Formats: sequence, structure tokens, C-alpha cells
Amino acid sequence: AGAFATAVAQFLTTPLDVVRNRVMTSNTEKENQSLIDNLRSIYQKEGWEGLLLGASPRVAKAILSGAIQFATYEETKQQVLAFFQRQAMSGL
Repeated sequence: AGAFATAVAQFLTTPLDVVRNRVMTSNTEKENQSLIDNLRSIYQKEGWEGLLLGASPRVAKAILSGAIQFATYEETKQQVLAFFQRQAMSGL
């Protein structure tokens, strides 16, 4: 459920990332243009494809990152638990 929620969030926020990257790399004076204006401009020129550029890698990265984080957490939890169980047994 967590990985799915993260993937959906990454997909839905991709247009915001596209605007941010375009504004940061732009050589023109667009500082006065609002987020909505930038979204509209990209949509008019490139359609949904332009607004969703990079969505697949973002979603894949989020899923992979979540899987690695979960696996690492579970393995670390097991190792720490085993360590303290060994400590408790040797202290008896």
C-alpha cells in the first residue's frame, strides 16, 4: 500500500516537477509567470505528454527506493532483535 501511494504521489506531482525544472533552466524572464500560467503554457504547447515528461522514471525510482528501504528496515530490525536476544541469553 505504501509503495502504491508513493507511486501515485510521484505521478501526480510530475507536472510540478516539470514546471520547476523548466523555470530553473530557462534563459528567459519568466519570474512573473505563475505556476498555473506555466502549467497552461506547457499544456498548450506540448499537451499532457509535456506535463508528464519523466513520470515513468520518477515512479520507478519511488517504487525501487521504497522496496530497498523496506527490505533494509526489516533486515536491520531482525539483526538488532537477534543481537539483543543473544545478549540477554549470555547474561543469564
